[in-house]
Amino acid sequence: MRTVLATVFAMLLLSVGSRSEEANAIAVNDYEVDGVQVALLSVKRISDGTVTAKWEYRNKTAEDKRLGESFKGMGWSEPFSLVYDAYLVDARNNTKYPVLKDTRGDLVAGKHPGTRKIVVLGPHKSLSQWAKFHAPPADAKRISIFIPGTQPFEDVPITE
Repeated sequence: MRTVLATVFAMLLLSVGSRSEEANAIAVNDYEVDGVQVALLSVKRISDGTVTAKWEYRNKTAEDKRLGESFKGMGWSEPFSLVYDAYLVDARNNTKYPVLKDTRGDLVAGKHPGTRKIVVLGPHKSLSQWAKFHAPPADAKRISIFIPGTQPFEDVPITE
């Protein structure tokens, strides 16, 4: 009986966690792969003059989903297939901000697991990603973020 109660309690906690996860997203868009969503989690201005954007791919189905197949890059860029072509747009100042690169030319962004451009996202699993961009001027309080494979997230507030 205790085992059954513990299991039920654990399931309730998991379901509450799922609702909390949904509530924490700024916005959620469908991804180019059926059954997968992209949840924008945060867009934050950092004191070093950058903006960090965080998002998550969510497989809402009971089957594996392949992400990154539309990415055209090869070689060193493949582990960045989900972030490589992301960018911010400051419409107020008419400026586009691509993902930052370090002194070696590598993206300042999260790599996905593995070394190939394709990521297999398991059933009901999620994959977090992030990228850094030059920050728009301080008077720009909202931006649009373009993540490959989904509709733009427009007029998103930049948190400080």
